[in-house]
Amino acid sequence: MRSLEGIFTAVLAIFTININLHSAEKCERTKIGNEYYKRQLIATIDGYPTGMVVDPRTEHIFFILHKRNYTKGIHLLKHGSLGVKELPIADDINGQCVGVDVANNVIYIGTNQGLIIYDYSRTEITADRPIGDDDVKNIFIDKADNRMYITTGSNHEIFRFMNDSAAVKRYDKIPRAYSFVLDAKGNAFYEYVDGRLYFFSMDLYEPVQYKGFTRELKYILQLNNDDEAIVAVKGSLFRLFTNSILPVKIGQLDFKITAMTFDNKNNILIGTKGKIYRYKPIDTNDPCPPDDYFMSSI
Repeated sequence: MRSLEGIFTAVLAIFTININLHSAEKCERTKIGNEYYKRQLIATIDGYPTGMVVDPRTEHIFFILHKRNYTKGIHLLKHGSLGVKELPIADDINGQCVGVDVANNVIYIGTNQGLIIYDYSRTEITADRPIGDDDVKNIFIDKADNRMYITTGSNHEIFRFMNDSAAVKRYDKIPRAYSFVLDAKGNAFYEYVDGRLYFFSMDLYEPVQYKGFTRELKYILQLNNDDEAIVAVKGSLFRLFTNSILPVKIGQLDFKITAMTFDNKNNILIGTKGKIYRYKPIDTNDPCPPDDYFMSSI
């Protein structure tokens, strides 16, 4: 009788181990910060994405597609769609970045001929009435006051739009930068044109350089939904603080990150060569969130 009990216990243990191994394989988890995320492949692309932006009203994703040695325009991945499409911008205009002004219900596209406005219903986008004629490299919209900033030209100078008009003023706090973000307190985090990463705290009188990175790296800088500055470097994720010159590593992925953004559901969207992933927080009450029923490809 005892031998039968022993056999039954052993079989049950093996069965439990198999279930646990299957669950672990099915629910592979990635730790980022203090949370665990499930990775979901949402698009396969021929090339790699940069400049990724999410429209929180629709969950549509904009990104710039790079193929081998050239850039192939701004692309749109609509939520629930089975395909990725290129925005129909005129051939003589180069789309270089996207900014979503949620408060005013406007999508801006930065081009080499100024800012133009995108409408989902339009079949063609022209620059008949561009906002300015600057070479717009980057767009940042401050959620604290909804003020829009643009980075322009080969010198990467930063300008701020004034009083909801088309008038701009130079943003002297950061004279030049490849990319930057401002948190709700007004602290600035940016990649200067010398290839180094800095912060300019509201409590200080001059910028401070972060240590631990080399100049050859390219940074992807974003604010998450908790108003924290997050930077992606190669395959690593770091959080930036204004009380320390040392970034804090919060995650390690097994591939090179080329694009990163955060949607309004606390998901992290990551782009790499050939793929766009969604990292979805794992709820302790739902340890195995289901995969999406769709995946796009181009």
